[in-house]
Amino acid sequence: MVTTLDKFGRVIIPKKFREQLGINSKSTLNISEDGKRIVIELVQEKKPVVDRNGILVFTGNLENKKSDLIKSDRNKRMHKLLTNGD
Repeated sequence: MVTTLDKFGRVIIPKKFREQLGINSKSTLNISEDGKRIVIELVQEKKPVVDRNGILVFTGNLENKKSDLIKSDRNKRMHKLLTNGD
């Protein structure tokens, strides 16, 4: 399929391909060159939780420091114990 660039250098990916590949406005694409070819690939996002031998393991990135998360969780559990779950 042939397409062109707009005046800003953008390429339109035809709707047929977007639908087949599940590409939408939130998709992440990787663009690279291969000799005289431009390669555009859909980046498959890794699931942050995976099953390892029946145990769910978080493999994503934490937004906060691990120590802050531990303190926060510990404080919530202590509050729950001291207030009988209220």
